[in-house]
Order: sequence, then C-alpha cells, then structure tokens
Amino acid sequence: MSSLLKEDLAKRLFGPLRQRLHEFIEVEGSGAERLYLCAAVTKGEEVEICMVKHFRENREEKYEIVEKWFLKDLEMIDGKEADTDNPYFDMHFHKVYSMEAYSCASKYTFARTLNKLNEMYLKKDLKIVNFDNTYLNDDSIWSSNNRDCLVLMRICFYASNLLCLSLCPLS
Repeated sequence: MSSLLKEDLAKRLFGPLRQRLHEFIEVEGSGAERLYLCAAVTKGEEVEICMVKHFRENREEKYEIVEKWFLKDLEMIDGKEADTDNPYFDMHFHKVYSMEAYSCASKYTFARTLNKLNEMYLKKDLKIVNFDNTYLNDDSIWSSNNRDCLVLMRICFYASNLLCLSLCPLS
C-alpha cells in the first residue's frame, strides 16, 4: 500500500514540480484529514520537507502541499523519549512543529531519511536528539531498505531470546 501511495505522490504531486520524493510518512491530522510528511529533493538539489494533505474530490485522489520547510533551516529533530515506543517528535525550524507519526517505526524512518539527505546534500551539523542511535545509523546491523521492519525485527529478536531463556531448565 505505501509503495503505491509513494508512487502516486511522486507522479501526481512531486513529478510536475520536478522534485524527487525520497520518503513520506503518515502523520496525525485534525479529524478525518490524511496528512503526509514528505522529504523531497528539488532539481536544484535543495532538500524540502513538506506537509501534504490527501483528499478525494469527485472520486479522484488529490494532494496539496499545506506547509513547506527546507532541510537547511532545520535546527533539530527531537524524538521526545529515546527509551519509549512513541510516535511523537518535534522539528525545530524558526518555530517548533510537533508531530505525531503513524508509528514509532515511521518516526525513525523519517529521521533516518533526513539524516541521510543531510549527509548527501548539506553536510551540516544536524542535531537529532532523543532517538536511539542504533536505529538511526545506516551502518547498524538493523538498518536496511525495509525501513518499518527495523524496529519489529529487533523486538522479535529479543522476544525469541527471552523465550529460549524461559524454556531453559534451572539447575
């Protein structure tokens, strides 16, 4: 589903703007609104972060950019609490924008994408705080292109270890 949605967003919204969509995550909106936080690169190789509203009009899917920022203006991403599984994070530009991602995994996916785009295009000191670095770095054993599966894989790994330990007889 998300790959089809990404393809649709890239084709209908970012393609005509001559931008390359790198990542998007669903974030909470007010009411029945569907909102996506997107990271895209312009033809001039500027990295844009934008909030996109998804709606239906006359049986046709429509997308509208409702807010836009540049990665170069992002001062910090605050994951709120690194040791808890929560989808909340703040993006600090000239103003602080509080977000609620669809899941904790998607929050990490977006932070990882912004970190990678920063390394590719800006190479500035981007502060990413209150995130578990194990899940942010591409050189980690848990990183892959499966994004949302990263956290789930680690949880399954720990759960299987706990199960094995609980089945071992005590001497």
